[in-house]
Amino acid sequence: MFYIIGGVATLLLILVIIVFKEKPKYPPSRAQSLSYALTSPDASYLASIARLFKNLNFVLLVITYETPRGGGEQHQQSAHCCVRGSSLRGRW
Repeated sequence: MFYIIGGVATLLLILVIIVFKEKPKYPPSRAQSLSYALTSPDASYLASIARLFKNLNFVLLVITYETPRGGGEQHQQSAHCCVRGSSLRGRW
């Protein structure tokens, strides 16, 4: 079962890297248009992800949340859902 989940997660990661573009053809707002104008041309999606994984605090956070807690599979799944839910709430 874990191989299936790992395979699906890997497939989704590959699709995100292939399908998502750096920025949309037309900016959704004036503020976003200004943001596009002010960003440097060498900033890219993959470079920002690489920079994120070079950040020691982020790596430690990922390791902390992904370490098995020893409470069984159901406990681990609920903990992962809580982490992902709180991160989604923070983005919105």
